[in-house]
Amino acid sequence: MTRKLSEETVQKIREDTIEGKSRYEIASEMGLSPTVIYAYTKDIPGKRQREPCIRGKTLALLKNLLKKGYVSTGNNRTSLRFLQKIFPVIKCSQFKNRSIYYLEDKNKLALREMMEMDSSRIISYQELSRMTQVFNTDIKIMQKRLFIGRNRKRRGYKIKSRKQHHESFSKERQTLLDEFLGRILHSEVLLKFFLLFF
Repeated sequence: MTRKLSEETVQKIREDTIEGKSRYEIASEMGLSPTVIYAYTKDIPGKRQREPCIRGKTLALLKNLLKKGYVSTGNNRTSLRFLQKIFPVIKCSQFKNRSIYYLEDKNKLALREMMEMDSSRIISYQELSRMTQVFNTDIKIMQKRLFIGRNRKRRGYKIKSRKQHHESFSKERQTLLDEFLGRILHSEVLLKFFLLFF
C-alpha cells in the first residue's frame, strides 16, 4: 500500500515529473521511496526516448542500399540489422551461409547478386530453385539454363551420351583389331604358311 501524501506534495511531484525530472531525482529530493513517486505518477509518461540516429558506417550502408537496392552482409551485420529494425521494407535472405540485405521490391536484383556471389557453388536446378524460393521470386527458364550451363562448364562437368561413349569405344576396338590383323598379314610366319600351301 502506498504512503498517503498531502495534495500539495502530490501536485509538486507530478509537476516535477511533467517538467522532465526523473522519479529517482524527485524521490531523493523529497526523501521518499521511488516506488511512492511512481505510484503517484504512473499515468505520466517518462522522459521522451531518443529517436534512433543513423550516422557513419550505417548511413553509408543505407545510401548504398537505396542506390543499388541490395547490400551483401560482410562485416556489417549489426548495422544492417539496426537498419532493418527501423525500416521494415529491408529484407534479409540467406543461402549457403551467405546473406544479403535488400529492399523488398528489389528481390530479383538481390537474387542475381547472390547468384553471382555463389556462382561456383550452384550446379543444379534444384539448388537454383531453392535460392529463388528464399528470395520469394523466380527467374526465366532461359536465365536458369544459361546460369547452370555456364556453371557446369566452369566446374568441368561433361556428360557424354551413351551413343557417344559406345562410338568412341567401337573406334578404339576397331583400331586395335586393324593393327593386329595388319601385323599378322605382314608377318613372315604367315608368308611362309601361304607359300607352303599355295
